[in-house]
Amino acid sequence: MYGLGIVAIQLILFRHLRIFGAQADLVLLFVIWICTKKTKTFCLLAAASFGVLQDALTDLWGLNMFSKTLLVFILHGYFNRISQNRLIFWQVLLIIFSSAVLHNVILYSVSLFSELYSAEHILLSFLLISPLFTALTGSFLHIVREDSL
Repeated sequence: MYGLGIVAIQLILFRHLRIFGAQADLVLLFVIWICTKKTKTFCLLAAASFGVLQDALTDLWGLNMFSKTLLVFILHGYFNRISQNRLIFWQVLLIIFSSAVLHNVILYSVSLFSELYSAEHILLSFLLISPLFTALTGSFLHIVREDSL
């Protein structure tokens, strides 16, 4: 139920909050948070479901679903292990930033087949600004919530 709300907030609010053409990926933050709490099978199904819903509403058909599912497949064990520790701000920022970079590299690599993103400024926005914006948003949410990541 929370996932549908997260996708709605992403599409209604965060889609219009752009910095240099980049936007924070709230759905990615939610998928990372789920990975710290649930089993790998549940996380893969959730990432695929929320990714395809995000794709359907933004007309990207399959790019977010594939990249979020592959990210969960690669990093679930790591997220599950670090969930036992209390992390400080810069650690959360670094983990989310590196996860967002990996997610966007997968997304950009898959989008090359359809030539959806072909300009160089899009690459800078995808691989640096958007992950940084996502990491800052996720770190802020880590600070303001009660329990640790």
